[in-house]
Amino acid sequence: MDRHPPLRLRRPPLPPWVWVLMFAPVVLLVIWLVSWLVDSSSNDDKTPRGLKIESPILPDVSIDIGLLGQQDVTEVVVELAERFQQTPVEVVTPSRVVSFTAEEIGLEVDVEGTVAAIMKLDSGTSNPVGWTASFFETSRSELLLTLSADALQIANLEADLRKEPVNPTITYENGTFLAVPGIAGEIVDLNPSLPVLLEAARRGDDPLRAEADARLISPEFADDPVTIAADWINRRTSQGILVTVQEVTKRVQPAQLRSWLTLQNDGDQWAYDINRQQVEDDLAELFVEVATVASEPVLTIIDDVPVLVSEVPALICCEENSARTVLLSLDTGQPAVELELRESSKINDQSWLIERGIVELTGRFTTYYTPGQDRVSNIHRIADLIQGAVVYPGETFSVNDYVGERTEEKGFVDAGVIYDGIYTTDVGGGISQFITTLFTATFNAGMEFPEYQAHSIDIRRYREGVDATISWPKPDFKFYNPHPYAVLLWPTATAGSVTVSVYSTAYAEVEWTARYDTPRRFCTVRTTERSRSYADGTVLRDSVTALYQPREGINCGGTCTSSVLPLDADGNGVAELDDRGLPVACILPRNCIGDHAPVDVNEDLRPDLCSIPPATEEEGEPGEADAQEPATEDAPAQDPDAPPGQRQALDPEQAPEQST
Repeated sequence: MDRHPPLRLRRPPLPPWVWVLMFAPVVLLVIWLVSWLVDSSSNDDKTPRGLKIESPILPDVSIDIGLLGQQDVTEVVVELAERFQQTPVEVVTPSRVVSFTAEEIGLEVDVEGTVAAIMKLDSGTSNPVGWTASFFETSRSELLLTLSADALQIANLEADLRKEPVNPTITYENGTFLAVPGIAGEIVDLNPSLPVLLEAARRGDDPLRAEADARLISPEFADDPVTIAADWINRRTSQGILVTVQEVTKRVQPAQLRSWLTLQNDGDQWAYDINRQQVEDDLAELFVEVATVASEPVLTIIDDVPVLVSEVPALICCEENSARTVLLSLDTGQPAVELELRESSKINDQSWLIERGIVELTGRFTTYYTPGQDRVSNIHRIADLIQGAVVYPGETFSVNDYVGERTEEKGFVDAGVIYDGIYTTDVGGGISQFITTLFTATFNAGMEFPEYQAHSIDIRRYREGVDATISWPKPDFKFYNPHPYAVLLWPTATAGSVTVSVYSTAYAEVEWTARYDTPRRFCTVRTTERSRSYADGTVLRDSVTALYQPREGINCGGTCTSSVLPLDADGNGVAELDDRGLPVACILPRNCIGDHAPVDVNEDLRPDLCSIPPATEEEGEPGEADAQEPATEDAPAQDPDAPPGQRQALDPEQAPEQST
């Protein structure tokens, strides 16, 4: 019988996932242990994972320094130490609060100690469990502080904090002497406060503040003698002092008198002296009307060159011992002093002209007249008054301000004028010819004209379009000196002409570039243009204008001015007109007499017409066969719409003025 081998049963193979489940824990354990061994060995000389620097001394700082080597940690700590050095520190003394920085006071971060402490921190990674926990935990380290200031540094700080005592003194304020009490000084001891500041920094106090021990030092002198001295000098000067110079008496007020005094002390004893220069300056200003000042020397013109005729000393207030005289009056309690004038050491010489640039002719103009007339006397008189006037850079020259009102007392006589476009007479008549001559000369010299007014009638003797009139108080004639040199006015007059010469330093080349007329209803606006060329290449262009009425007594509207009446020659109640529609003549009401009295045609209680023919009279200013004159600058020009013969509209509230 055949024998069969025994039957063996085979277990089916396990699925792969079963094998994974069986061996996964072992694999993970191996990986964990290997990772711990590798990481621990590689980070053995580094800081623990998750370590941060946080410290109260820098509350805004939180820096992760985990897994850093010593060099990297050192760099971080050094940077933070430098920041801490700028931390404000306040030291409080009995009298003040003094500010320092941490560095100045000797507070600093111990960099070496802080780094060493950090590197010694246990990372807790000596076993796998601690190593694993380090991934989920953080730790902190603080900055270590120390006091580094040595004895010398502390001594220097204490020297800076030392406050010397201030002795009582006397000051001058608002016209009165005041006693100022003394102030105690102090010596500061910093040593006790430094440990306090160190602890405050460790706590993170803000601000870092500590009180310093201090010892007060009394002033050398007491307050009472100073108060007594101030009160005494205030009482002694409380009434000021009366000063008489050349029979003129004025009171120097207490505040000004006290301003002359200087106080000195020798210990707690006080004395006063006087400031000589200030006394001289103030008295010279106070008594300026009794002094003769050599500010404008005597000049003449030789061959068109300005020349100083004589050296003119000045008599000024006051004598050299004036200050001592005032001081003696205070010593003795006298309420008044008498002083004399003295001759100034300053004497004008030829350099006076050179310093001001008055060295050459820069503008000139001449106009002519018939000799022997009354108006010629007025022209000569105003020329004499203005001869030698000096206009400095940036100044405005006003004829009315300089000459004043033309009166008989000043040497002016009655002569022809133009009022409201009508020829008449008044004191000072005829000087508009001088004003026109002055206008044209200064126009040629490059001056500028803030105020002027042309004649209302075109007068043939003048250079058309550049003429000006004047009256009191308006219209005025003004010119402005825009140049960096002074201007000397030198009018001269002969029996038949007047010339105005202007002396300065040539600064601009002046050229008349155009003249043209523009109709303004029945009037004519005449414009004269000029250019001023300067050395730097600048060229300025401007103009002056004049408004001329059709003829005497007739305004731009073609009617008679308010001062006269139109002629009604045939008595039919209608004014006689010429071929242009203008009144044939305009008559002064006082000349409308006899059987033909003024007529109130409009029944408005005012005369409207005059039936008497006008007396024949040659055109021009009274007594002149050839009378004619010029105008003004471009801004402000005469208002073209203003009635002829009236002043420039500078002040509309005032009534029309005369012109001469």
